[in-house]
Amino acid sequence: MLKTRYLTVILLLTTSLLAKDIIVTNTKVLLGDNKAPFYFPSYTVDGKSIMLTQNAYSGLWMLDRTSEELRKVTDSQGAGFEPRSLIDGTVIYRRDEYQKGRKFTSLYKYTSNGEQLIADPARLVSPANVVDDRLIYLIDEVPVILNASSAQREINLEDYTTVLNDKLTLKLFQSGEPSVIAPQGEGNYIWSELSPTLDKLVYTKTGVGTFVSDLDGNIISDLGIVHAPHWSPDGEYLVYMKDLDDGVQYTESEIWIVSFDGEHSWKITDTPERIEMYPQWAPDGKHVIYHSLLGDIIETTLEIVE
Repeated sequence: MLKTRYLTVILLLTTSLLAKDIIVTNTKVLLGDNKAPFYFPSYTVDGKSIMLTQNAYSGLWMLDRTSEELRKVTDSQGAGFEPRSLIDGTVIYRRDEYQKGRKFTSLYKYTSNGEQLIADPARLVSPANVVDDRLIYLIDEVPVILNASSAQREINLEDYTTVLNDKLTLKLFQSGEPSVIAPQGEGNYIWSELSPTLDKLVYTKTGVGTFVSDLDGNIISDLGIVHAPHWSPDGEYLVYMKDLDDGVQYTESEIWIVSFDGEHSWKITDTPERIEMYPQWAPDGKHVIYHSLLGDIIETTLEIVE
């Protein structure tokens, strides 16, 4: 009788896990209809606005989700390449300038008081991750911690855990020590992102596929052809694009969601007439944002049900 009771509990738990589903409740074009094209949308950390850019990451705009007001932040080249935001509404962006054919990147922050230079131009500046309002990034492979409020550099890495792409390798910062992590051996790694729960890593090894591992490099799941993955706020799912091309241009792309273990997946868009790309998850876990190949900005509302 006791064994039967345990079996019943296990079956109930399994049924509960498998019963979880993701349903699309609404899809809306936020910007489009022959307006100026925008690309690579991402939510601010408070979820109140959407950061946007144009061709070649030129310029940065903010779209207020409540008022639908579109505001230009800057025309700077490179500003739209992985901008970051802080909980107080501050936005961090890059400014790329060329001197004798060599690119130099500086960092600026934008607040209600305007823009402020916070990091002087330097060569080989990686995109920054934000941990506790600190920017962690690389300058020619050397780690930098920048206090975004004071614009002062700090030296203690012990309190921060993050992963950065460094010249197509993965560099893990944990317990004060940087290390190269290569779960699939030597090769080119892109689209890496640490989970919000700080215990899992998603990455793509070019020519091989996309994987989820723990921070010791042990593979948790092989997700296959999953491009530009982005974690859900609870670290349970990844939103991504499934795209095809003819060797010259994209021929189709849809937005999908997959559980981190690769066991369950959901097709979020089904629009052969529109190529949708580079999705990002909202902080509330109920929306994803992405752009079309023609520069439309589209938001889908989701419901996760038991």
